[in-house]
Amino acid sequence: MPSNPPLKLSGPLGWAIAGVAAAALFGAGMLTARALFDDDAEAPPAAGAPVATRPPAQGAGPGVARPGIPTSVGRGGEDSAAPKGGPYGGPSGCAAPLPADALGASSVDLAAAGVAPRVPRSGFELTSLYLSAIADCTPDGTPTGSPRPSLSTSWRHTATGLEVYISQTASSEPAAPVLRSDGATFSALGYLFAVYVNAYPVMPVDTGTTAYPVKPDPRAADVLREVIARMIPGFDQQCFWVAVDGDWASLAAYGIGDPRPAIPDRFKLTEVHITTFRKPAPSCDTSIRPTEGLGLYAQWNAPGGESLGVSVTGLPAGATVDYPGYLDQYGASWTANGLQFSIWYGSKDGPGSADLVRAVARALDPSFTDACFIQQRTLAEADLAKLGLRPPAPPSGYTIVTKNLTASDIAPGCPRPKDFFASYALFWTLEKGADVIDVSVYAAPDAPKPGSFSGWISDSSISWMTADGKSFNVSGYSKGVSPVVSRDDLIAVAKSLDPSLDISKLEEQPGGGVVPPRPAPRGPERGN
Repeated sequence: MPSNPPLKLSGPLGWAIAGVAAAALFGAGMLTARALFDDDAEAPPAAGAPVATRPPAQGAGPGVARPGIPTSVGRGGEDSAAPKGGPYGGPSGCAAPLPADALGASSVDLAAAGVAPRVPRSGFELTSLYLSAIADCTPDGTPTGSPRPSLSTSWRHTATGLEVYISQTASSEPAAPVLRSDGATFSALGYLFAVYVNAYPVMPVDTGTTAYPVKPDPRAADVLREVIARMIPGFDQQCFWVAVDGDWASLAAYGIGDPRPAIPDRFKLTEVHITTFRKPAPSCDTSIRPTEGLGLYAQWNAPGGESLGVSVTGLPAGATVDYPGYLDQYGASWTANGLQFSIWYGSKDGPGSADLVRAVARALDPSFTDACFIQQRTLAEADLAKLGLRPPAPPSGYTIVTKNLTASDIAPGCPRPKDFFASYALFWTLEKGADVIDVSVYAAPDAPKPGSFSGWISDSSISWMTADGKSFNVSGYSKGVSPVVSRDDLIAVAKSLDPSLDISKLEEQPGGGVVPPRPAPRGPERGN
């Protein structure tokens, strides 16, 4: 049974692909760096031995009985508040500068970059390497704090031909060692390691080969164990947490409740995937429990087109999310206790059920409360005038057939992120026989203002944004002989929404243009 959500191999595999491109830039430097990995080169220190590196690499914490995480003593100034890990346990952060002497005239100096490489050596052929550095990120994406060097390498296992991808990033924070069917993440000797074995052959696209294997190579698991043993001989692989298929009962150990009692009887379970972790050997240190990779995905369907789904995923160790959760009649999303929860609900005729979503949420998360969530509420047209907005006036022959007017806000007295602003999303559909006009308006009165007007007009749409940030879109189509509706009708609707609109200031776009951003409409409410 596959884990869920599906693991995106954007960690080691992604870096390895980047390494293939980067390797071409190294030129002669690749040859010098490669010598560091050859059998006749100086061997890297044994597991548990001190590792002396240039800053900013730093050793891990003290050892434990029968350690699953070998320790080392290093020196340097790595920021202890390092990001915990990216997709598939790999490094995350902002690109940071490497030391200037890491790249010489004809060589790449890994020691100067602060990296003491741990590599599989014999039995593996180096195919690429990529040297970089990462750091914490400011809100605007600027690196901050001490850079942490990161080395990503790609290898070919000579006996099987399988591709192996390894990344090691300086980190002083221990991480739970986790073994999956195709990869592993663990901390050792002052680094966070991510190892991935591609269980399928890698072949050029121009070989003409079409007979690709349907199943993964069963030798991949042994290759994974071998590469870890060769990288760090002292690493006790009995101390891995092993990702395994779980069941409903296994979720309780991670603070996840069984949602099934809250699911109405009319729903039938159609799909479920659960991934948990098997504990290491009893003598191993289990003080750090893994979360990233933990997963629940389940889907139910009911007659009449109803569907309901839940998803719970473990966040990277130490990850924090300061944005509030969200709940409405179509779903919910929130984080709690290192877990990301999601619920989605839909029906064929549109209406959702906040009560059903809330009941499932309480079953999934015993600590659930939505008191300070971003909440969506329905507006009456009488509320629009207070916001400086108005409904569309249908042109002659048109009738409003659907409308959906909502406000999204956080309750008074609750914490409000600095970049959150109450918003209003309004949608109408007008029809006259085969002619249809869709109208959308979006406003966030307290958000930063653009300060200038912009907009365009075409045969099928009018879209504009006012200087105070209100966004409007009027678009039409016909299900009749002619695919377009009258431009005069579109202009009439636009002017009814915004009487100050000067059509002459709109940029003519015969083929259409870019609609100002606005949220996707929710389930429509039938009009009178």
